Amino acid sequence: MKKWSKNDNYFLQEDLPVSVLAVGQGEMSEQSRFLSLQFEQILDSLPFYVLLVDSSHHVQFANNAFRKTFKMTLAEVQGAYCPRLVHGCDHYPACAVDQAIREGAVEHIHFNKQHGRWLLTTAYPTGAKTQEGLDVYFHTVRDVTEERQSQEALKASERRYRGLFEEMKDVIFVMSPDGTLQDMNPAGLELLQIQPHKLGRTNLFTDMNLLPPRCAFFVDELNTKGRVIDFEVSFVRPDSKAVIVSINASLDNSGAEDGVIRGIMRDLTRNRELEELSTIDVLTGLYNRGFFQTFLINKVRNLRAGQEAGLSLLFFDIDNFKSYNDTYGHLEGDFVLKKVAEAIRAALRAEDVACRYGGEEFSVILCCDAELAIVIAERVRRTIEDNCSDFADKRIKRGITVSIGIATLGLEVDSPEKLVKIADARMYEAKKRGKNRVFSG
Repeated sequence: MKKWSKNDNYFLQEDLPVSVLAVGQGEMSEQSRFLSLQFEQILDSLPFYVLLVDSSHHVQFANNAFRKTFKMTLAEVQGAYCPRLVHGCDHYPACAVDQAIREGAVEHIHFNKQHGRWLLTTAYPTGAKTQEGLDVYFHTVRDVTEERQSQEALKASERRYRGLFEEMKDVIFVMSPDGTLQDMNPAGLELLQIQPHKLGRTNLFTDMNLLPPRCAFFVDELNTKGRVIDFEVSFVRPDSKAVIVSINASLDNSGAEDGVIRGIMRDLTRNRELEELSTIDVLTGLYNRGFFQTFLINKVRNLRAGQEAGLSLLFFDIDNFKSYNDTYGHLEGDFVLKKVAEAIRAALRAEDVACRYGGEEFSVILCCDAELAIVIAERVRRTIEDNCSDFADKRIKRGITVSIGIATLGLEVDSPEKLVKIADARMYEAKKRGKNRVFSG
């Protein structure tokens, strides 16, 4: 005999109201009816077994799902001894009603070997009594096999993905929109030097020294587009080391009220260090010739129509530098190159790009017109003249000066190659005119 339906896979969302029980009420016209008609209809609509069993284990009511399975009418069910009716025995060791009598309420899942199904049984007192004064217990049996299997599959999936989360070398993080880190894999904790117990108390924006403009841009991108792609940013760890990362993240508004940000960081610090080594002149710390050529070409290429007059180039070298090397040696010559590089950085704006072009030649890419380029060039020339007379070799009494040529992109100078050629020619013209001067054509 089938004891339950394999399709009984629903859950009773809330306790049924005891007030609708009509136990022993004289106004009931049918003595066989244990419940009010309204409550009986509610229970009959449920797709799993619902029984009302008294403390002597006799059934007072069984809903339609139960009666249909056991092929019984309500009159046949009422008064039946529950263990014998359901389990075919006079006593069932795991009887939920027995446990409810002892403990007040019970809910547990067990595996029924006979049918190979997982069952969720509940039993608890209703507060009502039969006419004989016996307590009445609400008893349900629900098949949760599919639900159980789904839960196990989900747990297995979570274990697999948690393993991936733990083992990934890239940083995986979850944070609230205000920047508070909620979760981060071991790779992220190690990269940013965050202790696991500080998750939930560490803010990625404020505690990692992220610059406010970058923070605002990050948040704005998420709010307007819902995601950020290849967002490059620098953090300063608690050990004062700067790390550079690329972030891909998205804002999920489906759960919490303010949403949650999920993303991946990739550590770019080593890559940027290698790139810097390949683009920086080791002696002076300025950009090298390779960087200069690539940067200038890209800068010209990305200019929009009408912006040409906003790009100028300074080209200069140290006057009489060969004589310094020949007279005092290359170590003193290197010292002079370093001093000139320091003076160039001191004279330029933050947006100007200074390079060592080669030997004693230098170049500076300026985002300005010809008029401002002359002002900046004069400032560079004076700064070098004023600050580069302190020689390592005290026998040297002569100061250091430079000759500077200027070229501005325009109708006649319309390519990076011509810009360099004109600036170089004007530098030599400055030398012919007496050195230590600026020539703009």
